[in-house]
Amino acid sequence: MNKIYYMNTIQCNQKCTKCSHWKYKDQAPRLAPSKVVDTLKSIPTADELCIVGGEPLLFKDEVLEILEGIKNTNIRTVLITNGVPFDKKFVHATAQYNIHVVFSIDTMDPEFWKFVRGTNSYQKVISNFEYALGVLKAEQLSLQSVLSKETEPHIAKVSEYAKEKGVFHSIQDYVTEGFEGSWTPLEEKLAFVPDNQQQCYATRRNLSIVQNGDVYTCFQQSWIPECHKPLGNLNHQGIDEILSTEYFQHVQDKMKVCNLPCKVLKCNTKN
Repeated sequence: MNKIYYMNTIQCNQKCTKCSHWKYKDQAPRLAPSKVVDTLKSIPTADELCIVGGEPLLFKDEVLEILEGIKNTNIRTVLITNGVPFDKKFVHATAQYNIHVVFSIDTMDPEFWKFVRGTNSYQKVISNFEYALGVLKAEQLSLQSVLSKETEPHIAKVSEYAKEKGVFHSIQDYVTEGFEGSWTPLEEKLAFVPDNQQQCYATRRNLSIVQNGDVYTCFQQSWIPECHKPLGNLNHQGIDEILSTEYFQHVQDKMKVCNLPCKVLKCNTKN
């Protein structure tokens, strides 16, 4: 296991039409950041932590505590944000750490932005991103867009902006499963099947943690037949115990031949 994902909240400060997460609130007590740090340090092969939401920066202090806790390791943190809370103070607070920040931007049209985000946050996000460019290295920042029928006419402009600013731009296909938004996947979108034996490259590579401490192989594990329950919970188990059970091996075997629609997401790429 080397790619660890942490969804530290389902809550969000935007009202994006591609997603329904913003309609919900976290229902369980928050997992202590020290538990995340201890877990990462207990996995010797871990080299990347990806913090996602919701909007993970609704809990900035927790994110900073995790960054501080792993600063003397070789683990790089990837933070995916809508960009609204990534203000000047937080840019400077994170500049000392091994971090890569991904801004979610699906359009450069301020009017269409209101449809995408459900709020008029265009200028704030762009200002935050451009300020961050002046503090962080270009390789510490990137843009990510979600490709759907609605956003397809807008993606090229985002790519042009990324090129102009000297940052990487990634494009991820839209899937409705797990997001329950109102966007439309492209009809020609096909799931990539690596080969006949290995259906999912996230197998034995990815591990996912959610806000209440539950651990899964991936956030979609519960969709896999006979794999509905979590592997364990970090509030009362160590990660070594969780990964040594027969159930964990069972889930890994099922995941290896999994061919769910989420295969088009970036967490299931070969490299």
